[in-house]
Amino acid sequence: MRFSKPLIPAILHQRYKRFLADVELIDSCQHITAHCPNTGAMTGCAETGMRVWLSHSDNPKRKYAYTWELAATAAGAMICINTQRANTVAGEALAAGLIAELGPLQQLKGEVSYGSDNRRIDWFAIDAQQRQVFIEVKSVTLADATEPQQGWFPDTVSKRASDHLRSLIEMRQQGHRAVVLYTVLHSAVTSVTAAAHIDQNYAYWVNQAVAAGVEFYAIGCALDVLGINPVTVLPVHLAK
Repeated sequence: MRFSKPLIPAILHQRYKRFLADVELIDSCQHITAHCPNTGAMTGCAETGMRVWLSHSDNPKRKYAYTWELAATAAGAMICINTQRANTVAGEALAAGLIAELGPLQQLKGEVSYGSDNRRIDWFAIDAQQRQVFIEVKSVTLADATEPQQGWFPDTVSKRASDHLRSLIEMRQQGHRAVVLYTVLHSAVTSVTAAAHIDQNYAYWVNQAVAAGVEFYAIGCALDVLGINPVTVLPVHLAK
């Protein structure tokens, strides 16, 4: 995934009201408010003084023309805080066949309705055995404070994430393939584990999903100011 226009460097002052961030543009020293497309806790991703990068929209109807895209940690790790990018990156990985265990996928489509509650799956495909494959994408940006190579999901209590697991279990019970695909948008993270210390209910449903045959994979990405590219498959550890 390549950014459509060059990103704009800035310094973060604060993130607040979940969807807003006050920053100072480095080139002009102008103080502006940007849209923050991330509903999570953003632990370790939104520290005052962090170097960040923004995209800019020319749409005159937008209240905030700038969107926060990337952040750099003090140690130099790059993080994409825009969770909307995860689906695009995951789609590229799936189309390229990066995850060998999934095999070749056909008829890859995004945002397809499914399940008894008629929710939307991030990606739908047909595998080589003509089985339906339902793929739920999750963005991982939380790294362990003392072991930054360890990534966690979720970074806050998420009833929605648990609901998605229950829907995937339903798909498995109907004989389809069901997949959770963690898209790791933190360059320091090399493995992913369900964050039982943050959301015990989500960890419980991860274990239930594993028992039901739901598949769990994670992809690591190369991140820079030009774009985000899926490059490798990372290990996923069961919830503890």
